Amino acid sequence: MKILFIQHDPLDGPGALLDWASERRHSVATCLISEVSSKGQPLPALHSFDLLISLGGPMGAYEEEQHPWLIAEKAYLRKSVAAHKKILGLCLGAQLLADALGGKAFRHSLKEFGWQRIEPTEQGKEWFPLHEGECSFLASETHKKTFFKAFQWHGDTYSLPPGAVQIARNSACEQQAFLIRSEVDHKPQVIGLQFHLEWTEQMMRDALADPDVAPPASPTVQTPEEIMSDLTLFTSSRERFFALMDRFVG
Repeated sequence: MKILFIQHDPLDGPGALLDWASERRHSVATCLISEVSSKGQPLPALHSFDLLISLGGPMGAYEEEQHPWLIAEKAYLRKSVAAHKKILGLCLGAQLLADALGGKAFRHSLKEFGWQRIEPTEQGKEWFPLHEGECSFLASETHKKTFFKAFQWHGDTYSLPPGAVQIARNSACEQQAFLIRSEVDHKPQVIGLQFHLEWTEQMMRDALADPDVAPPASPTVQTPEEIMSDLTLFTSSRERFFALMDRFVG
């Protein structure tokens, strides 16, 4: 399988996805879209990839005046869907997908930063099975909710595009993941994840080296010390992501 990463910021790369691709013997290429756009170069031809992955970034999906290449990327995402390519969006990438396909990306009322609960919906439980030792809690006497923890770093959110099925949520931000099936064979074609399963321990250490990186303290914002207090979360995220990717492309 040929994979194309659309990267929005040099510091927000594919992380553990490179290991997944290498272990499965997939080929990878990366397009730093702001650089390509500034040089007036075209985006890669649609026939050059099988799976398109739009990564994270610090800009808003709606900040088209500041970043005109966002317009080109949204058009590229729509063309890729029409060409029946599989597409994964991560954080900003998920917001761009939602916005491009008929939903809306916008500023959220709060920020999430650090390891936060993610609750799979009924439709999402097959995509996010719990690992041994992960948690469940009683939301009421008759309804038990399950959750895992994933790294979050966002202040924006999105509304679901037409045809999308919500597959994860949490109490801080209702839209955490969505799935769109192909109109041709009804197989999963598009997945958007608001959270980061691709981040590695080294990526985190590099990001947290900036003493001003953390947003102001709140119930949904962890300190750098809290983020690095349980390194097993990187392992569980990696395992969860690899299983999701295998299911998605299988």
